Amino acid sequence: MKIQQIRNATLKIQYGSFTILLDPWLQDKNAGPSFLAVKPERNGVRSPLDDLPLLPTEILSDVDFCLVTHIHPDHFTADYLPQNIPVLVQNDADKKLVADMGFRNVTAFTTPEIRMGNIVITKVPARHGDTPEAMVRMGESSGYVLQSEGKTLYLAGDTVYFDGVEQVIETFRPDVIVLNCCEATIPIGRLVMGLADVEAVCRKAPNAAIIATHLDSVNHALLSSDDVRTFAARKHLTQIHVPANGEWIMLP
Repeated sequence: MKIQQIRNATLKIQYGSFTILLDPWLQDKNAGPSFLAVKPERNGVRSPLDDLPLLPTEILSDVDFCLVTHIHPDHFTADYLPQNIPVLVQNDADKKLVADMGFRNVTAFTTPEIRMGNIVITKVPARHGDTPEAMVRMGESSGYVLQSEGKTLYLAGDTVYFDGVEQVIETFRPDVIVLNCCEATIPIGRLVMGLADVEAVCRKAPNAAIIATHLDSVNHALLSSDDVRTFAARKHLTQIHVPANGEWIMLP
């Protein structure tokens, strides 16, 4: 298993016999929206905050399909994506959104599992907000568990830590867990994991490798990649990896 941090939650994953592009957000720097932030000085700053580390053609080379946790503008846009690329989405509502963008090969989860060659992908719950208001505003989001050849990868997606995350870890015992942990926050609530959530996952899955992602790219984030690295060092959480954009991580 190899995982390349592209930018934000966009990852290139070599898993089983496939190369998967997770949550492809390939927009040019500052070409996307400015999200409502709790820090006044960040309002009006357009995301993504950083350039792609590679040319889009290089990012897309050898990609077999895109896997999308939900259709928010920092997780999926049409920029640079060929419209015949296979896209796998969480539900029929997201399938319609992607099809309306012109994509012609879109598959939605209608059952909990989809098999892609030698990979079984299971859709699992996510909670995209720590308040009822935030959850309603953000709508449905999903995580995914990938299983193949005895190695299990848990992509938690845009979620805070809650009992659904605990249940996924208990049920699947993942070898690798990817966490979106920039602590993105809007006035009505926190939207994704913060440092306490990351630590809770580490305690729940002490033998799993933890990949920290969704960092340094959106204007409503409260944590940077350096914040997570400092926290991991201070807490002696050696299982946490915080890859730089463009960096590959080799995993067992």
